[in-house]
Amino acid sequence: MKRLIALIVWCVLMSNIDAQNFIADHVVANEEVLRIIPKEFIDKARNELKIAYQHTSHGTHVSRGMFGLPDYKPGDDELFAITNDNPQAGKLEFHDYALADYAPQGVDAADLSREETAFIQTTRNYLDAPENAEINVVMWSWCDIKGHNATGNYLPGMQSLIDEYGEGGSKIGTGEGKTRVVPVHFIFMTGHANRDDNIGDGKPKNQADLINNYCIENEYFCLDYYAIDSHDMTSAYWDDAGDDGNSTNYGGTEKFYQDYEDSKSIGDGFYENKREPNGMISRGSHTTQHITSNRKAYAMWWILTRIAGWDGLANSDIAVNEVKMDDLAYFDHLNKRLIIKDQEGTIGCYCKLYDLEGKLVKSDIIDGTIFSMSDITAGAYVMVLESDNLKTSKKIVIQ
Repeated sequence: MKRLIALIVWCVLMSNIDAQNFIADHVVANEEVLRIIPKEFIDKARNELKIAYQHTSHGTHVSRGMFGLPDYKPGDDELFAITNDNPQAGKLEFHDYALADYAPQGVDAADLSREETAFIQTTRNYLDAPENAEINVVMWSWCDIKGHNATGNYLPGMQSLIDEYGEGGSKIGTGEGKTRVVPVHFIFMTGHANRDDNIGDGKPKNQADLINNYCIENEYFCLDYYAIDSHDMTSAYWDDAGDDGNSTNYGGTEKFYQDYEDSKSIGDGFYENKREPNGMISRGSHTTQHITSNRKAYAMWWILTRIAGWDGLANSDIAVNEVKMDDLAYFDHLNKRLIIKDQEGTIGCYCKLYDLEGKLVKSDIIDGTIFSMSDITAGAYVMVLESDNLKTSKKIVIQ
């Protein structure tokens, strides 16, 4: 029953959040999401994608999370099998720290935060090299995004690479001026959160908004480091958070990810990250817990399966009515209540509120025009209007 509810939650969540078609943020970065990705697309991503990833310390959250995931639960060793610089049939081909050695002489291209445009020519050199002819996914990570010119350097730089090496790109094909046959998917990334220093021009939150908006507008995939760092497991947002899930505003221990990990156990709620597949246990750099890297691995697999052709909807026997909730009701954020616009259309409907783990938080039959949520804890939820012949939904955030 819990899995059935989770399927409903994910299906309705993904069918109502346009941004989630491209942005792998805190909503995507959950095990509940990972577990309902259809196996056929995990298999397709694992067998067909060949990834080159360049980063420094903060970027280890993705790779160490990816390397640790196969040791999490029974079956994960095959489902999320991965290699590092050692291609093997049936395993995701991953190349960690792949591109820096292809930088022009004297240029530092260790990550996006070094010489800001170095990644552009370095990526060209890497993709034009015969030994990398089969690579079809490239991702670069930031160190500290603060103060960098994302709109002037990163976004146009990524666009130029997409125009050259993406599907239909100017360098893809055979003949004069063509340098490779296999097109490349480029994954964007936002920067990690900085404790007490996220808001303002050139700072992580504002940079993340610029990058995410660009990706939504152009339908590019982005792994949203900032959102994952700054939202706890209930999806509550902490604008003063750092990259270790640490926040003064959170109160108490001031570490929301550590508190979550302490409430769980290895293999039940989180897993240990690894430096290499089957390698030494190692948390992501700058973190004292495994959750951050776990979540970024979930987000990465979500992107890879979307690249492999998944539409973002779980396979389910639950039919979601095409009527949109916005046609029937709207959420009054200020007063934390759902206001029914179409009373005739909602006769006999139950209004149900689920958390992102599929747990029913509140349910009541619609009687009148108001469904109050003033008693609900802040966080992200899925609101469902449901009757014998109707099911429609919307993700809401209660603050």
